[in-house]
Amino acid sequence: MKIFVIAGNSVRRLLRDRSNLFFVFVLPLVLLFVIGLVFGGAFVSKVAIVTPGDGPLAAELVARIQAVDDLDVVTMATESRARDEVRRNQIDAVLVIPADFDRSLNAGDEAEIVYISGPASGGFEVQSVINAIIARQASVLRAARFAAAETGVDDASATAAAESVAAVIPAVAVASEGDAPGTGPGQFSLGAAQNLVMFMFITAMASSVALIQSRRLGVSTRMLSTPTSAGTIVAGETLGRFFVTMLQGLFIVIAARILFGVDWGDPVAASLLVVTFALAGTGAGMLLGSTLSNEQQAGGLAIFLALILAALGGAMVPLEIFPPTMLKVAHLTPHAWALDGFSELIRFDGGLAEVLVELGVLFGMSVVLIGLASWRFHRVLVR
Repeated sequence: MKIFVIAGNSVRRLLRDRSNLFFVFVLPLVLLFVIGLVFGGAFVSKVAIVTPGDGPLAAELVARIQAVDDLDVVTMATESRARDEVRRNQIDAVLVIPADFDRSLNAGDEAEIVYISGPASGGFEVQSVINAIIARQASVLRAARFAAAETGVDDASATAAAESVAAVIPAVAVASEGDAPGTGPGQFSLGAAQNLVMFMFITAMASSVALIQSRRLGVSTRMLSTPTSAGTIVAGETLGRFFVTMLQGLFIVIAARILFGVDWGDPVAASLLVVTFALAGTGAGMLLGSTLSNEQQAGGLAIFLALILAALGGAMVPLEIFPPTMLKVAHLTPHAWALDGFSELIRFDGGLAEVLVELGVLFGMSVVLIGLASWRFHRVLVR
C-alpha cells in the first residue's frame, strides 16, 4: 500500500508543474495535428516535363506519364525554370526529354533523358514509376527493330505489330505487403508511433529532475525515517514515474485514435508494446536521476540524451532508410525495437505472435535498466 501512496505523491508532484502538463499533453497533441495535416491525406506528386522536341515518340512518352493517376504532370518550356521550381519545392521532379529524342531512337542510338528531383520530396518514388514507363516504350522499340530486321517489313508496320502484342501480353502483378517507407495509408500511423515513443522517452528521462528534487528537499530521507524500507521507497518512486510515462502514452494513443483515426493494430500487442517501452524509459530516467545530483544538469542532459536516442532509434526518420551499420546501432535503443513492433502491427496487420521478439527485448532492457537504477537509488538513500 505504501508503494502506491509514494507513487501517487510522485505523480502529483510531477503534474503540479504546468510546464510538465504542456510537455506531457499539449505538445504531443500539437505535433500529432501537424503530422495529420502533412500526411493524413492522399499524396500526389507534381512532375514537370521539358520537351523541346515534338516527335511522336516523345509525345507518346509524355502521354503515358500524364495517364498515371497519382501524378500531377505539367509541361515547362525550359530546363532552368523547372530546376528553379524544384529548388523552391514547388514541384517534386523534372523530366527533360532531349530535342533529338525521336531521331536518336529511330536511328538506333541511345537517347539520354535527364531526371531531377529534390532530396526532401517524393522524387524517388516518382522515378520508379517513370522508369517503368520508359522501359515499356524501349521494349516495344527493341521488339519492333528485331521484327523489322528478321522479316524485312518496314519500321512503321513492325512498331504497330509490337504495340499490338505488348497490349495483350499479361502484366506481372506484384502484391505489396505493407507500405513503402513514407508512403501509403499507414504513413500517418507510423508517424504517430514515432511521436509516441519519442515523447514517452523524453517524459521518462525528464522525470529524473523530480527524483533529484525529492532527494535534495529531503522528501526521501523523511520517508526513510518512518517505518518505510528503502526498497519500498525505490519501488514507489519507480512506479510513480512509470505511471506518468504510461499516462502520456495512453493519452497519445487514444487522442491519435479518436481525433485522427490512427489504427494501432492488435490492441493487446500494441498495449504491451506501450507498457514495455514505458518500463524501459522509466528505468533510464530513474538511472539518470539516481546518478546525478543537480536538477539543472539533469534537466539539460535528460532532454539531450532523449533526443539523441530518438534520432538514433528511428523516431525522427524511418528506420528503413538507415544504412546497415546505423541500423545495428539503432537497435541498441528501445525506440528501434518499439518502432519495429508498431510497424509490424500497423503495416503488416501483425498480432501478438509477430511482436514477441520486440516485446522480449524491451522487457529485457527494462529489467536491466530498472535493476541498475534501483540498486543505485538504494545506495544513495542509505548512505
